[in-house]
Amino acid sequence: MEHEAEAIGAASVGSLSSGAHFPVQSGEPCANCGEVVPDRFCTTCGQLASDFHRPFWELIAGSLGDMFALDGRLFRSLPMLMFRPGRITRSYLDGERARYVPPFRMFLLASVVFFLTVFTLGDEFGWFDGWRFDPNPTGGFSLDAPDSDKKAALDELNAQLDQANIDPETRAIIADSVADKVEALPFAEMLQPDGKIDRVRLRTFVEDRMEAAADPAAIEAAYRAADRTATVYENQDRFGARLRQWAPRFSVLFLPVFSLLLTLLYAWHRRIYVFDHLIAGLHFQTFLYVLGTMLLLAAAAVPQGVDLLVVGGFLAIIVYLYRMLRVTYGSGRILAAVRTSILLIFGMILLAVLAIGLVVLSFMLT
Repeated sequence: MEHEAEAIGAASVGSLSSGAHFPVQSGEPCANCGEVVPDRFCTTCGQLASDFHRPFWELIAGSLGDMFALDGRLFRSLPMLMFRPGRITRSYLDGERARYVPPFRMFLLASVVFFLTVFTLGDEFGWFDGWRFDPNPTGGFSLDAPDSDKKAALDELNAQLDQANIDPETRAIIADSVADKVEALPFAEMLQPDGKIDRVRLRTFVEDRMEAAADPAAIEAAYRAADRTATVYENQDRFGARLRQWAPRFSVLFLPVFSLLLTLLYAWHRRIYVFDHLIAGLHFQTFLYVLGTMLLLAAAAVPQGVDLLVVGGFLAIIVYLYRMLRVTYGSGRILAAVRTSILLIFGMILLAVLAIGLVVLSFMLT
């Protein structure tokens, strides 16, 4: 996926150029269809009327220059997109399109730059390393056995259960207390030197926790669930690889869902079409990519200010979305605020679902 994204990005950048590095002569027949070319491009077939029979190094230099000599549309479009929410969308929908980069092309370019930044900085600073539960942690989450205090309490409760002179009701209360204090899966006790979970001990643990009257099918189902959890624990390193592979693809799903939400929120506006919502969605997600890229670069430069950057970025998204709805659709203040809240809530739910999907995908594709 990274190579595909790089190719798409390169094509997007190249197509922003005017092609001035390949000189042509007007009035000559088109080499493709034979029609006379009045200017730079053939009006019949659209081919660029340029002669590529030149020295190799001149051809390479011209190609590179054409790729990176961006015309004024990008420098006109990007500041308007970032600092005047909704204005470029409204202008595009009103027919002012020649002055700006096409929305989908700018979306592709911004997404490629964003994910290249994520993965490059992630590799450089180790952001994707160490995403594991530690069986012997110094802090954070723990899958370890109960601590000393819990162990002492469990020993005391088990000693009470061993007494033969307690009534059944008291025994049941003590047994419930024991169940509340026991960890679900003490992986640290089952962890082997190679990082694998001892499945024999795991099955024994599951069988000991099941009720005496449990049927074999229930025991087997409980063991399969515990075995899947153990498999996830053993293969936590896969998440980083799956994230690199699937995150760009999953992020594309945000666009149609966001556009669909806009369609539902403005369903009774007959003069607003799905195409309009799609353009708004493209511009909004492009803004998110550009903002995310700037925040990542700032976080890499000033690691101590990550919390402030996260808060600032979230506030910027809220303000931008509110202003975008006001300018693009002409929504009133109250309705724009309500729709902004709905979009943010469903957007965060969608991102959570995509994140869970990435986790599941990381461990299901074994």
